[in-house]
Amino acid sequence: METLEVNQNKVIETKSLLLEIIREPLNFKGIEALLLALKSQAGLAKFSDTEKGILSCSLNTLKSASESLLDRGFKELDELRINAKDAIEEATIGNKATKTTRTGLRQAVNELESKLNTSRKSNFLLTTMITELRSELNRMAHSNDTPEEKKTVYQEINKRVEAKLSYLNHSEQ
Repeated sequence: METLEVNQNKVIETKSLLLEIIREPLNFKGIEALLLALKSQAGLAKFSDTEKGILSCSLNTLKSASESLLDRGFKELDELRINAKDAIEEATIGNKATKTTRTGLRQAVNELESKLNTSRKSNFLLTTMITELRSELNRMAHSNDTPEEKKTVYQEINKRVEAKLSYLNHSEQ
């Protein structure tokens, strides 16, 4: 086989392998040579698997062969590499977020953003409740209601506050 054909075969078979990894990451989770190859562009270029017809080459060779064969060139192959690496990490780690992997960091960031959004909503609702309570207190302080009427108004306000606090407590869980 000529060098050009070998390089083109490397790109086609590597893309096929990366797509297979993304679809079925559990089948590839224990293969150390593959995990090492997925960590960098140069590692992917140096990776070889004679059974699949993937031979080692330089990064520049892989890039130039990719540019002529793939729609988006080497960028497409590199994105597949990253997605394959992330898929294996997710399959290996599962939902456990560790800060040593990109997937773990992404998962931790998503969880923190979710908690932040919940806290923002809770703070907004609490601020609204405080404003309403101050308004009611002001109204009660300046009213000429009898103590019985004030007690009835207090009980109504208290029921609304308890309902809102219950909603807040259940929405945060």
